[in-house]
Amino acid sequence: MPKKGLVGELADRDTQAAQRFFASIGQRKEAVSSKQRLRNRSSHPTGRGQERGNAMLETALIFLPMMAMFLGIVDVSLAVYIQSTLTSATREGTRWAITFQSSYNGNNCASQSTCIEQVVRNYAVGVPGGLASSYITVNYYTTNDLTNPVEACNSGSCSTSVCTVATCVLPQTLSNGTIINYANQSGNVVEVVVAGYPWNWLMPLPGFTAGKSVTLGAVSIDVLGALAVGTSMPPSP
Repeated sequence: MPKKGLVGELADRDTQAAQRFFASIGQRKEAVSSKQRLRNRSSHPTGRGQERGNAMLETALIFLPMMAMFLGIVDVSLAVYIQSTLTSATREGTRWAITFQSSYNGNNCASQSTCIEQVVRNYAVGVPGGLASSYITVNYYTTNDLTNPVEACNSGSCSTSVCTVATCVLPQTLSNGTIINYANQSGNVVEVVVAGYPWNWLMPLPGFTAGKSVTLGAVSIDVLGALAVGTSMPPSP
């Protein structure tokens, strides 16, 4: 084989240098491309990771309105339940009063109003905190005046101080000639009242805050029936 001249050797060297140069450029481009792919993966997550992030965001957006709605339903339901229970309890107290019974659940009544209060409290079972006697009032009226009570009883104590006009002062004569000597005489009217029972909202509402209460109550009224057999006068109010 003939030997290469000087010009041939220089040409070979230039060719090898050019090859190394272009090879280095290709390696650099490949490295840059790899880095770019890694950046894209980190800035644009895909697959399960992205799904988890979407689920957490949706849960956060839905949770608060859902809890507000749930507590609102519980609040309204409890208020309706309490109101219904108080209404039923006052009706039972009135029904017991018009029969002039002398005992309740096997216990003799110190007065009519004390047993009425006990009946109301027993039928108010389930009311949060229980129903104290201080919330229960028993009023007695004559048919001459159904606005001003003759006598009012609360927590086992009765008073005629609620009567401030002449139409509720005893004794008095009705339009049919009947003389009324007792507040709870047959033919008079008995009213059982539950008033001022506090209810605290669980969920704040417009105009109210958590811990600020509203008051619930109920009223039942009926005419006192005939005295019990063998008695000639009503029991102590």
